[in-house]
Amino acid sequence: MHTNIVRTILITFISTSLSSFALCDEEEPASLIFQAHEANKPIPIISDKYPEIDIQTAYLIQREYLFKRLVKDQIAGYKAGLTSENIQKTFGVKSPVFGVLFATGRRGKESIIDSSRFITPMIETEVGFIIGEAVTQPIKDFSELYEHISAVAPVIEIPDLGFEENKKPRVIDIIASNVSAGEFIVGESKKVNYAEVNNINVDLYMNGRKINSGKATDTMGDQWKALLWLVNTTLSNGWEIKPGQILITGVLGNMIPGKNGKYVADFGGIGNISFEVK
Repeated sequence: MHTNIVRTILITFISTSLSSFALCDEEEPASLIFQAHEANKPIPIISDKYPEIDIQTAYLIQREYLFKRLVKDQIAGYKAGLTSENIQKTFGVKSPVFGVLFATGRRGKESIIDSSRFITPMIETEVGFIIGEAVTQPIKDFSELYEHISAVAPVIEIPDLGFEENKKPRVIDIIASNVSAGEFIVGESKKVNYAEVNNINVDLYMNGRKINSGKATDTMGDQWKALLWLVNTTLSNGWEIKPGQILITGVLGNMIPGKNGKYVADFGGIGNISFEVK
């Protein structure tokens, strides 16, 4: 009788352990996301199939997905998402999320964005920080951070929010799919002093009509605070920050649907970017 009870307990324990392992194994969900990317199909909602995945596991899935893409690509930089308090409340989180920018997604000024490469293209105006000196250890304060930055640049990010069946993703879906990173346009970089960065404003025009405005402090209330979070989070996730890479800190103003048209983003003192979506 005693032996049967022990056997039952062991079987239950092993079954539960195997079930937990299956839920936490990052290979299968990472493969699903990668296959969708390769086929230009909607991003799968992995939280439906793996409802017990937490944020830590979502980052492990993201890492596995990124490794699959890095076989044929390189890292151009890193991005922060969900940097405003309102959007964080929407997703039930208290901090931003982190993703990687790929070299094949980088575009120059006067770019034409091919909307057929996206499922649901969006447009974000952002500030980009160009790394001058490699960052190998966590940064303690803003003054130390400033020493690693060679310049700033106006940036247009075109993330792809094409999740399957237009379902609303959870934060773990956003993290696992690399924060919807798609393409990004980098304007001319410029050396600015520490204080100037938080005074940056931007107006976005589509076919001559203003459709959005934003300011540097839209991201966590302070660009340097957002950048410090992004730098230290990048390092804590095991990635390297190298000279020449670009870090973008989150949307200024609102994220806009990427409709076909001609756009101009006026960033004031740091320049402008003209591009077309077609």
